[in-house]
Amino acid sequence: MNWISLALRNLLRNSRRSITTIAAVALGYSATNIFAGFAGYMFTSIRDAHIFEQINGHVQIWKKDARDYGGSDPAKYLISAEEFQSIREFASGDERVELAAGMLEVKGNLDFDGNPGFFFGQSMVPSEKDTIFSRSTALKSADGSGTVGKDITDDTPFGISIAPGMAENLGLDVGSDVILMAPSINGQMNALDAQVFQIADVASEALNNRYVYLPLELAQTLYETDGVSCVRLLLSNGDNTDAVVASMREKFPEAEWEVIPWYDVSRLYLRTKRMFDIIFGLVFAIIAIIVIMSVLNTIGMAVVERTREIGTLRAIGLKRPGVIRLFGIESALLGVIGALTGLVVTLGFSFFIGALRPTWEPPVTAREIVWEIKILPEYLLLTFVLLVFFTSLAAIAPARRAAHQSIVDSLGHV
Repeated sequence: MNWISLALRNLLRNSRRSITTIAAVALGYSATNIFAGFAGYMFTSIRDAHIFEQINGHVQIWKKDARDYGGSDPAKYLISAEEFQSIREFASGDERVELAAGMLEVKGNLDFDGNPGFFFGQSMVPSEKDTIFSRSTALKSADGSGTVGKDITDDTPFGISIAPGMAENLGLDVGSDVILMAPSINGQMNALDAQVFQIADVASEALNNRYVYLPLELAQTLYETDGVSCVRLLLSNGDNTDAVVASMREKFPEAEWEVIPWYDVSRLYLRTKRMFDIIFGLVFAIIAIIVIMSVLNTIGMAVVERTREIGTLRAIGLKRPGVIRLFGIESALLGVIGALTGLVVTLGFSFFIGALRPTWEPPVTAREIVWEIKILPEYLLLTFVLLVFFTSLAAIAPARRAAHQSIVDSLGHV
């Protein structure tokens, strides 16, 4: 305790220089964690959008090679009703799986008053779609709900939802009657009447002009099939994704099936995470160098100014390791005080942004959304430890230089 007290008094004697160094550490700490908090928000938003808003689920089960098939036989890789039922029965026996929902991809033309428009559609049972979508917490529109119209339920198999871009291009509105046209799995053109129940935002800008959601019953009637393209699993806890994937792969052999975790489906998430990991590493390295140089300057100046004091301490019995320890403690205190100050700045900035609710329009979305700075305890702790370690390390060189000066030279220093 005497060492710490002595180190604190030494820091207070040079308060101006100490405050400057503490400010450098604090700004470095807060800048690093504010950036990490924004990156965390980005990761969460992309993950949320993919799993919940785009109704992809945590795990997907496809027939082998179905995702890459671009041929003219849409029935070749469909999961039959019997296969779908066996997957659902197996999933229902796993308490980690909340829902196993079938999804049928549909492509065709949507005709409104003689104006056709190509659409890409995904169809699911409305209640199952709503269960997955209700778990979304990120990428919400800044002005509230992104859906206009009335609910599509299991009792409204003819109601569809379209993206705002498609509604604008074809002059559609809620209540518009349209005709859906697509070739069935037998190759014959089929057409069905439908009604626009909803105009709903989509999380992907690429889908804004083409996306249509259909109830599964309507899509299967249009394609004249009882099969589905894939089965999407919603888990009670996303942390169980890898374990559930392993269980499913044991049941459904790789030679016939593909069991895919959400992060392998979402290439955007992996690319974005790698990019931000590299940027974060570079930012932290630059900040760490700035902090180390600041501490080196502070301790180096302290060594020069306190040369006679060091000689006096050595003369009354303080050993060389004691000199190094004293300056190391002073440097560590600079790091601790600076990191604690930076923690306060980081938390304050995060709460300020949360109260302000600023908005932006990310490159991959078609809506303006609220952004935030997330609090990431693991990053707060990691950067705290690393900055204190680096500031302590920065004191070693000047402290060793001071400790190895002769006592006579130190006492005679002017």
